[in-house]
Amino acid sequence: MASGAKSIVINREDDWKDRSVLSHVGFKDDILISENKSGENGVYISKSFDSNELETAWHRLRIKADIPSNGVMKLKVYASDSKETLVPSTDGKGMNRIDIDEYISDQNIDINRKVDMFDYIGAKLYENPNDVLMFDQVGRYLWICIELINYSKSITKIESMKIEYPRVSFVDYLPEIYREKLEKDSFLPRFMGIFQNIYVDLEDRIDFTPMNFDPNTTNKDFLNWLADWFSIKDTSIWGESKLRILINEAVKIYKMKGTKRAVAKIVKSYVGVEPIIVEKFDIKENQYYSKNKDEIDQLFGDNGFMFTVILNEKDVKSSEEYVELIRVINSVKPIDCICNLVVLTNKIYLGHHCYLGINSYIAKNEEMVIGNNYPDSNTLVLVDKK
Repeated sequence: MASGAKSIVINREDDWKDRSVLSHVGFKDDILISENKSGENGVYISKSFDSNELETAWHRLRIKADIPSNGVMKLKVYASDSKETLVPSTDGKGMNRIDIDEYISDQNIDINRKVDMFDYIGAKLYENPNDVLMFDQVGRYLWICIELINYSKSITKIESMKIEYPRVSFVDYLPEIYREKLEKDSFLPRFMGIFQNIYVDLEDRIDFTPMNFDPNTTNKDFLNWLADWFSIKDTSIWGESKLRILINEAVKIYKMKGTKRAVAKIVKSYVGVEPIIVEKFDIKENQYYSKNKDEIDQLFGDNGFMFTVILNEKDVKSSEEYVELIRVINSVKPIDCICNLVVLTNKIYLGHHCYLGINSYIAKNEEMVIGNNYPDSNTLVLVDKK
């Protein structure tokens, strides 16, 4: 940003709600969302942004928004050194002097009248803007009104809004001969403003480059790009929060790729808990294997290259998650090994996985009951004798 410039950034739900009036809009992941479900337009009206200095020349307004092709975003901007102004009275027979902030916050006044007020006081109108140079906005206070019009079920999203002030023009850095007798709306400042915006945007991108490469702070689009660097092709199965954790651990995981530790690490990144991993060749070395070979092979497979990953049902809640977890494990397992993913339940079945202290417990003063009085007649139920 040019030297001396300040900025106001709105990019969180609390920022949008602070000192503002909202109508027919919602929020998701700090993004303001407007859907035309009720036939009413989404509206955001800010109370005054105070620069604390009279005759402030407001510089630039940047909005990061996703506007559908059949939608319209109307932006109205008004600046003044006073919070008072004149608006038509409700009976249409005269003018009333109002405090703009009080008028905006008055719950007895219809939201459409508040939107129309900006037309009465001479606010500047822009349609579907993403970058506005506010050359004609001068005053201590700045008000913003955004009206979101959807003509179908499409959704309008506004991710952030950034207001820059006071005006710092590259013209101020030119030799004095170019700065003499410049009028308010002269051509040179506007012309230089184009190159200034390009330069400032490039400067911002350079300044924030470290944040873009940090998985904890980068935006979702750049996060997917980072994931591609680590050969994570299908990012949709992870979700944003899990993907950030995985990319943070990716270097460590890929150094261990093809090992038991790598499988444990990537499973923990996905489900949040450390799995139990049993390798078949470890079981073969057990002294009891030869006596119980058939039962053990049924549980852990008869292939010497098979390994078993054991998790609790609370960590794998659906068949879709089960399939996705298999795909995650296959991405780091040894290429010639076969994964047997076991999800433990609280039910005991003969010939199935049951482990004391994990999905079965010993308790005193309780008896085991089997009967049709319980939701599942095949379920073993422990009932307290007391």
